[in-house]
Amino acid sequence: MAKKTVRKVTANKKILLNQLAELLCQFLPLSSNAKNTITFKSIFAESRIEKYLVGYDVKVQAIENGLTQLYRRHDRLPKTIIRKVIPAAIYYRFYKRKPLTKREIEKLSDILFELDIDMREELTEIEIDETLPRIEVPPKQLEEHLRNHDLDPNISTEPLQLFSDGHFNEAVRKAAERLEDFVQEISNLELSGRDLMANAFRDGTYINISNIQPENQQGFIEGYKFLAMGTMASIRNIFSHGDEERRSPEECFEMLLFINWLFRSIKTVEEQEED
Repeated sequence: MAKKTVRKVTANKKILLNQLAELLCQFLPLSSNAKNTITFKSIFAESRIEKYLVGYDVKVQAIENGLTQLYRRHDRLPKTIIRKVIPAAIYYRFYKRKPLTKREIEKLSDILFELDIDMREELTEIEIDETLPRIEVPPKQLEEHLRNHDLDPNISTEPLQLFSDGHFNEAVRKAAERLEDFVQEISNLELSGRDLMANAFRDGTYINISNIQPENQQGFIEGYKFLAMGTMASIRNIFSHGDEERRSPEECFEMLLFINWLFRSIKTVEEQEED
């Protein structure tokens, strides 16, 4: 049995709901591959209304429909949803280095009030810190270790600088993307991610096995292929999402050195020409 309509959506109310969607669209992601990230879909799912967001590929359209159905069919639930969205948005936007502003909260309060959802008092009491979060500087020992290490040029340039500036996730993302770009370039394959690595390294053509004992070479080739595929799935794909949880400098340091090792195990252009 369909839930009865609580409110009628007039043309004016529809305009307000669209304005609300455009505003809230900046608060949180619609969905995320990161397990612990709070999104509109996860918040709606807690109230068993995630179906309101289904069927739309464009984020703002999904949120518009979700809010419209929420407004039409529920009396008290809209306030509950807003109460969950705001603290999550404060954390998310702080992480994105674009803190939520008092002006955005005021605009939210105004739109809700015009929709006959009065949250003015409690929204006014929310403490908003608009200070841009300070960039952390990596532990000096880790940075010096990287700078003194024999890094591949693909790592020693922009990824290293990003790490030095405190952008740890971004440093790893850039390193993984450069690995993907490099493999595309040497293999001339119009593939990406796991498929690229699976095809480029299936027979060892581009893998340097000169220092591997003959009886171990086939195993090394197969293992390297799976490591490269795994790097695309567990590092490149995950860190390409801006909402991935901030990792420690120590963990990112380890991932950068691992990707550096992957680069070192690929034949140079000169070695490929000699073959």
